[in-house]
Amino acid sequence: MVRFEEIENWMIDWFSKNTTSSQEEVTMNIDKNFFEQSWIDSLKFIEFITDIEEKFGIIFNNNEFQDRSFSTIIGLSKIIERKSE
Repeated sequence: MVRFEEIENWMIDWFSKNTTSSQEEVTMNIDKNFFEQSWIDSLKFIEFITDIEEKFGIIFNNNEFQDRSFSTIIGLSKIIERKSE
């Protein structure tokens, strides 16, 4: 099982390395929708999901993509943690 904090830190690092946002900015907004923050677009989202699935050994289903919490670092971290149990 992967710990929530490890997932959250990995995502903060991912956004700070793959977007124009600083690590501090991402950390301060982990509860905000990353699409609305303009951190990610639909093409970058595909790369992001692929990286998550490879890193944590999980596969998302269509229902999970519909979950509103899927678009925040906190919400997505909880989904990943649950799937990795």
